[in-house]
Amino acid sequence: MTLAVHACRSLCSWHRTPKELNGFPLLACRGCGSQWIRSEPWTPIDHTGRIPDDVRAELAER
Repeated sequence: MTLAVHACRSLCSWHRTPKELNGFPLLACRGCGSQWIRSEPWTPIDHTGRIPDDVRAELAER
């Protein structure tokens, strides 16, 4: 499985999913459908420009 990455929209809202990828919890955007795990070199932000709490929790595990 590879991550889905799409252009951000004003609907972006990142949340943890029940799935894992490469042993990491998989987070996904409910707005654009992009996916992220903490080993990725980029950091998701939501539609307000804020790093979501679920993403912050994963970053703290790095």
